[in-house]
Amino acid sequence: MTADQNQEGVPNAMLEAMATGLPVVATLHGGIPEAVRNGVTGLLVPERDRAGLERSLHDLTDSPATWERMGAAAALDVRENFESSEQIAKLEQAYDEARERR
Repeated sequence: MTADQNQEGVPNAMLEAMATGLPVVATLHGGIPEAVRNGVTGLLVPERDRAGLERSLHDLTDSPATWERMGAAAALDVRENFESSEQIAKLEQAYDEARERR
């Protein structure tokens, strides 16, 4: 949850872009930090930091090697952590743990 009580989840469009190998440049808003590992799968800046967004976009586009590395990491992260079969397995595990604890 953000300082303004916004509880937005992880944007599907962002996950779809990551799955195709695009690194992310975004703000620390809602569920975005749950999916984007800063410096690994993309670059995150504080909300309303226009200069930080611009700098991050330039940093990423000025370095094809960084773009490629982060894009590959983003695609892998989505496959490992956000595909529906993985999410279903995590949910089932949570249910199993709750059932064991009664």
